[in-house]
Amino acid sequence: MIKQVVCLMLASCCAYITNAQSIKQTDALQRSTLVDSMVYYGNTKKPVISDSSQVEYAPTIQADGRVIIFEAQIKNAYQLFQTFMSAGKWQKPKPIAKINEIGDSSTLIGGPSLSFDGNELYFFKDAKGNSEILVSARQKDGWSQPKLLGDPINTPAYEGFPSISSDGSTLYFVRQNSDGPSSREIRKEPQFCLSIYKSIKDINGRWGVPEKLPWPINQDCEKAPKIMADGRTLIFSSNRPGGKGGYDMYQSKLNDLGEWGILENLTFVNTEKDDQLPCISAEGDIMYYTYNNNDIYSIVIPPKLRQFMNNIIQGYVTDNDSNKGIGAEIVVTDAFTSEVVLRTESDSDDGRYTVVLPVGRRFNLEYHKPGYSSYTYAIDLRSKKKYEEKDLNVQLFRTVRLTLNVSDQEFFEPLLAEVTIREKGQDSLMMQNKTNASTGKLDVELPISREFIIAVNAPFFQQTTIPFDLSNLVIYRNFDKYLEMIPEKVEVTFNVVDMTTNQKVRSKIVLKNKARSEVIELEGNQIILLRAGARYEVEVTSDQGYAFNSTSIDLSSGKARTVDIKLLKLVINVQLTLKDINFESNSDKLSDVSFIELKRVITLMKENPTLRVEIAAHTDDIGSDDYNFVLSNKRAKSVMNHLIRNNISADRFFAKGYGESQAKFKNDSDENRALNRRVELRIIRI
Repeated sequence: MIKQVVCLMLASCCAYITNAQSIKQTDALQRSTLVDSMVYYGNTKKPVISDSSQVEYAPTIQADGRVIIFEAQIKNAYQLFQTFMSAGKWQKPKPIAKINEIGDSSTLIGGPSLSFDGNELYFFKDAKGNSEILVSARQKDGWSQPKLLGDPINTPAYEGFPSISSDGSTLYFVRQNSDGPSSREIRKEPQFCLSIYKSIKDINGRWGVPEKLPWPINQDCEKAPKIMADGRTLIFSSNRPGGKGGYDMYQSKLNDLGEWGILENLTFVNTEKDDQLPCISAEGDIMYYTYNNNDIYSIVIPPKLRQFMNNIIQGYVTDNDSNKGIGAEIVVTDAFTSEVVLRTESDSDDGRYTVVLPVGRRFNLEYHKPGYSSYTYAIDLRSKKKYEEKDLNVQLFRTVRLTLNVSDQEFFEPLLAEVTIREKGQDSLMMQNKTNASTGKLDVELPISREFIIAVNAPFFQQTTIPFDLSNLVIYRNFDKYLEMIPEKVEVTFNVVDMTTNQKVRSKIVLKNKARSEVIELEGNQIILLRAGARYEVEVTSDQGYAFNSTSIDLSSGKARTVDIKLLKLVINVQLTLKDINFESNSDKLSDVSFIELKRVITLMKENPTLRVEIAAHTDDIGSDDYNFVLSNKRAKSVMNHLIRNNISADRFFAKGYGESQAKFKNDSDENRALNRRVELRIIRI
C-alpha cells in the first residue's frame, strides 16, 4: 500500500514556512524536517502543527499562505487536518470533519492537494484496497461534502495522488500497473506498481478518458506526479534503474509538439533512500519533499534546475450591489497572441480566486459571469525578476445605469419626452417614463445580457429610436446617451400685398418664436418651413413707403397654411391701428406688452424722418363721456411721452383723445369693447 503523499504548494506556497529560521536549506546530505520548523511559534515550545507522537506529512498551502492542509496519522487511521495563520501564528490544527467522516478507523485519507486557486481540494481515499479520488469545494463554513470524481477517473483498480494543472483542465494521477515493473532488476522482488495517467476536462466540465503517459515518463514503478504551475514541467518519483536507490525524483518538460522531453535525474536531492512527494516553493528556490517515508524535508534547488518563476493575482469576485461572492469564469490570454493560457473560476460561495502566471510574458485577464458585466485586466510580467503577489478584487454588476439626455436638435434645449423601452424581438413594454422637463434627463436601470430598443417621442418632433445592446461584453456600468430630437416642420406661405391695390409689395418679414429664442428673417412673398406646434410673432416692414404690420401665427395644428399680410401705404390721413397697446385698468400707464408695438412705431419714425402723425386714443362706452375723454387724452400723451423718451422729436406728432366718440364696433360685447379700446396713428404729413 502506498501511503506517501505528494504536494505542489501554490502561489505563495510555503511562504511562511520558507522564512522560518529553523529550516536548513542546504544540500541533499544536510536536511531539516518541517517538523522542526512548525513545532514552535513565538518563544514557547508548544506543539502547533507537528506532534512528536504522530506522523504528519503532505502539506498543501492556500495561495495566500494563510491555510495549510496536511495528512496525519491518528492511531491507525490517516486523516486530513487544517490550520490557519492568524496574527503571524499558526493556530492549532483541526480535523476536516466532512472529509474525515467518509472513512472508518482503517481508511487512509491522504494526498491532499489544493487547486491552484485554492477553491478545490483533491485527495484520495483508500479503504480495504479500493483507492479512489475525490474532490471537495471550499465554502464559507469549511469544505463541502466530498464527491467522487467517478468514471472515467475512478475504476475498480487503484487510483490516487491527484495533481491538477494551474488552468484546472488537466488532472494527473496514478493508477495501478497490473503488468508490474519492466526492468529485470526490479522484477526480482514483487512490487505494487503504479503508472502515471492524465485526464483532460472538456468544455462542459466532464473529465475525458485517462491516457497513460508514454515513455520516458512511465517505465517501471512510478509515484506521485506533480505538474508545475507552467503546465509543462512534471516531477514524479520512480524506482527505475540508474537511480541512487529506492524511489528517486525525476522531471520532464512537455514541448510545443506535446512530447515529453528526456528525464532530468534530480541528483541534488536523490539519495539511497526513498525520495519522493516533491513540493516547490512559490519563489521556486526551495523544494519540500518526503525523505525515507518519514516527515517533510526542505532543500535549496540549484539555480539551473529551478522550474519556473511566477507571479500571483488573487482576490475576490463579488456582486457590486450585494457584495456577495460570484462564481465567475476567469480567462487568461497571452496579450500578443490571444492564445488562451488558462481558464479557471472564482469560488461561487465567496468569490475567492487565485491565478498563477509565469513571468516573462504579458497577459490579459477577463472575468465573465452570465447575467453580469465583464472585467478586464492587463498585466506585464516581462521584466519581473522575482516572485510577487497582487491583490485584485473585482466587482461585477447585473444592471447598467443609463442616463438619457433628450434635447432639441436645433436649439439644444432640454425636452419633455416620453421614453419607451422594449427588449428586442418582444412586443410588451419593459419600461415607459418621461424625461425631466427642465433637464431633459431620464435615468433607467437595465439588466445585462439583453438587447433593447429605446424609442423617444415628443409632441411635434420626429420619433427617435436607438438600439442599446447589453447582450455582449459589458465593462462599464454608467452610460450616457444623447438624443437630439428633430422638430417636425410645417410649410407656411407668406403673401404681402398693398392694402388698397392688392399688389405684391417688396418687404422684410421677421419671425420670432414665442417659446424659444428663434428669430427668422426673410423676404416677403415666399414659402418657408416653420416648426410645427410653435407660435410666431410676425413683423412685416417695407422700404417702399409702407407702414409696418404685425400679426401672429399658431402652428399647433401641424398643418400647412397661408398667411396674407396687407400693408398700408404711407399717405396723408391714413390711419394705422396699433396692436396690443394696452393700459392698466382705469389708468394711462402702459402695460409691458405695449412696448413691442411701440418699438415698431419708433423704427417707422426713424426710417421716415419727414413723417408727422397724430396719436389718437379711443375708449369703450364704460364710464361717462367726460371721464372717457379725459382718460383717452392721458393715454395718447402717455404714448407720445414714450416716443419722446426714445429720441423722437416732439414736433413730429401730437396727442389727442377721442373718448368713446369714434367707436368702430358696437359696444355690445366684451370683444367689441376691447376692439374699441385702441390707439391709432393718423398721418398728417409725409
